[in-house]
Amino acid sequence: MSIYQEILNWSQNRPDFIRDALRRIISNPTISSNDIEELVLLVKKENGDTTVAIDAIPFESIHIPTTTNIGGIYPKLISIKRPINICALHNEGCLQFAKDRLTVVYGNNGSGKSSYSRILKKLCWSRNSNIELKKNVFTPSSNQQQVDFIIEENGTNINFRWMENNNSHPTLKLIYVYDSDCGDIYLNKENPIEYKPVGIDLLERLIPLLSSISQKLNSEIANYNTRKPNLEQSLNSTKIAQWYANLEQKNKPEIDAYIQFSQENKERKDELFNLIGTLNPQQNRQNLISLRNRIENYALQFKRIEENFTDQNQKEIKNLRATYESVKQAYDIAAKELSNLNTLEGFGTNPWRTLWEAAKNFAYKNGMSDGKTFPSKDSLKKCVLCQQDLDETAQKRLQGFNKFILNDVSTKLNSIQERIQQKKILFTSLNIPPFENISEIIDFIPDFKANYDKFEKTIIQLKDDVANYLENGGNLSINLNLISVTISDLLPNIDQQLAQNNQLIQNRNTLIEEYNELACKEFLFTNKTTILQYFDEFKYKTWINQCQSQLNTTAISRKIGELMQNQAVNLQHREFISHLNYFSPELASKVLLSRTRTSQGSTYQKCSLNGLTDTINSILSEGEQKIIALSNFLAECTIDNKKTTIIFDDPVNSLDMDYRDLIANKIIELSRDRQIIVLTHDLSFLRLLIDTHTTTLLTDCHVIGIDKYNGVTGIVTDEIPFLAKNVQERINSIRKILAEHDSLNITDAHGRETKLDSARKRFRMLLERSVEEILSNKTYERFSKNIHLKKGTLSSYIVTEKSDVDFLLSLFSKYSITEHDGGTSTIPQLPSKATIEKDIVDYLAWKDGFKAKLKSWKDSNNYN
Repeated sequence: MSIYQEILNWSQNRPDFIRDALRRIISNPTISSNDIEELVLLVKKENGDTTVAIDAIPFESIHIPTTTNIGGIYPKLISIKRPINICALHNEGCLQFAKDRLTVVYGNNGSGKSSYSRILKKLCWSRNSNIELKKNVFTPSSNQQQVDFIIEENGTNINFRWMENNNSHPTLKLIYVYDSDCGDIYLNKENPIEYKPVGIDLLERLIPLLSSISQKLNSEIANYNTRKPNLEQSLNSTKIAQWYANLEQKNKPEIDAYIQFSQENKERKDELFNLIGTLNPQQNRQNLISLRNRIENYALQFKRIEENFTDQNQKEIKNLRATYESVKQAYDIAAKELSNLNTLEGFGTNPWRTLWEAAKNFAYKNGMSDGKTFPSKDSLKKCVLCQQDLDETAQKRLQGFNKFILNDVSTKLNSIQERIQQKKILFTSLNIPPFENISEIIDFIPDFKANYDKFEKTIIQLKDDVANYLENGGNLSINLNLISVTISDLLPNIDQQLAQNNQLIQNRNTLIEEYNELACKEFLFTNKTTILQYFDEFKYKTWINQCQSQLNTTAISRKIGELMQNQAVNLQHREFISHLNYFSPELASKVLLSRTRTSQGSTYQKCSLNGLTDTINSILSEGEQKIIALSNFLAECTIDNKKTTIIFDDPVNSLDMDYRDLIANKIIELSRDRQIIVLTHDLSFLRLLIDTHTTTLLTDCHVIGIDKYNGVTGIVTDEIPFLAKNVQERINSIRKILAEHDSLNITDAHGRETKLDSARKRFRMLLERSVEEILSNKTYERFSKNIHLKKGTLSSYIVTEKSDVDFLLSLFSKYSITEHDGGTSTIPQLPSKATIEKDIVDYLAWKDGFKAKLKSWKDSNNYN
């Protein structure tokens, strides 16, 4: 079944405008603006527009073409020349390619080959076309980059000049380029399929056509930009606002009837405005709450001071002093009992106890005690103060003092003294809030300042009284007027005001709600014309969106993917396996090319290992990966018998001799009926291509040499490296040098001698090549991996005579003379131009004679 028929079958369940669009596409090479206009009308009709008069004419079998042109246009690259400011390429350089078969461009590293390759990858078709053409960084120039092409298409030459930042010529994009960077993309990336089977364009053209229809529909509503009027945020909670929020779900008569605002509504709105325009109770409430918090805090500040003078605290102070006096009395009795040991005034007093503690600490720190007791055995030897030896009486005195310090009465007295000190600090640190911090209380208690002053004076006196009482005893009388109670008495009145205000807020909220409803109703009425216009536009745009939903291309992309899988992916997979099987049947059984997805009309595919999830580059060798990538590229170039021009840039990097031979043979076979261009710096591969081309196609391939001189690259020369030349090519090269010798000025002795020296060296290399090509009959060659053990080739050894060997050796001796300084008698005579010309004639006679002798022997001995 043809693709056209499959598309026809698929379209039967599609909308009428889709079927009509397919008919227009298949019947016309281009779609006119009138076609789009009519298709827009058909889409509208499909979605309920009863005013559309035209009818769809669906795609039928009668529209399928009876014949299809499956031939392709295969342009050829004739030349690339005059590259301006591109890398370091010679701006007068010109690569002239053969229109048919094989052209090899050879250049050593740095000769400009890679620069030409980058130009071709950027401007022709390549999987790695994202190339930046560098300018000459060593000789900077402001000249705009450009390069000239001549392309042949349908027998006509097209001249194209590419300028910097411009697009390439469409015809150049029909020429395929491959290099190692492309190889990684073919191997590891998901790539869109370039091959399009006949008829698939019907669906591919449908996608942009639907996009054009969609754009046309969008343009119709481009000016429909009326916005829905926005309510003030304060009105969003009204019932009318909730109705307005769902306006799009209503019908127009309902909207027209609902949006009204009468004179009565206006008068009520004005009345409400005046009612709620008084002092804002909400703000008043906040003010009252803030005031209450402050008053409560003022009362708390005074209460914290007053709490220190309560009856309970007064009782505690008196009990503390009474306890002190009781313990002090017991302490004094104990001290008196040690009077027989005391020789100083003030024994037992606080200064004396301080001295005792200092002495004890000194003894601990300086090793005069065991660190636990004082006095100890060690500290009884000397006085820690006067450092005099202590007699027995003094030692007993120290032990008695220690017993006194450690007894229960002494300990209690020390504890009570500390508590008294803490109480004194507590009372002396009491501070009354500054009046300016609480001055607002006067607004509520007019005589508060007098009360404050009296309270402050009383507190100052009481602080002194308490401190004196704790220190000396006596009488203590505390009589304090509680100012905190006076302040706290303000709180109930504030609470009452708050309650009243809350009630006012509740009533006012009801009025505000009614006012907001009327304000919202007035807003809608004021903007009624805009609202109705917005509603009409919204409904129309919603309908257009419904039309747009039928322009979705997902189903079309899915069908393209299905057809591409059956008609393109499978075909390309077979082509890929065919090429890969040529290089390696083992690899061909492990790798497959399969579809991954289809998006926006493009179908994608990717290489993978059959039955494995591992990536190819994690399993196979570098050489195997390169062969797979190359086979993938070749499949794109040759699918469906395409004859496109192919350009290879060093396709044999990192490959062994077996793969090199296979690639060379593949390239030569491809060149039978298409243009092939190979760029390489590999001398042995160059020779392999030349010889394979001559052997297979019985004609020479076209070879272009490029070189580098004085920082300029891409200088074109018709000379290929001498090492790669065969015998006849070397003879031609020597004769060319001799001709150049004759063209030099008669006064240019140095130039002529240089040419002769080059000719002599090449003559010697000619003789070396003769051993491989003539005497051994190519049984072995330097650029070949094989030794050809065939009786037809080995027979050259049978007919070789002593005279053949002597002839070659005599010439080799003549052209292998080493020049050196010395006497005139020791300097050998170098071959002159006439001698070289004569030797060439003699050599050709010997060569032809040897080949005749070999042929005669093979014929007579049946060794052909």
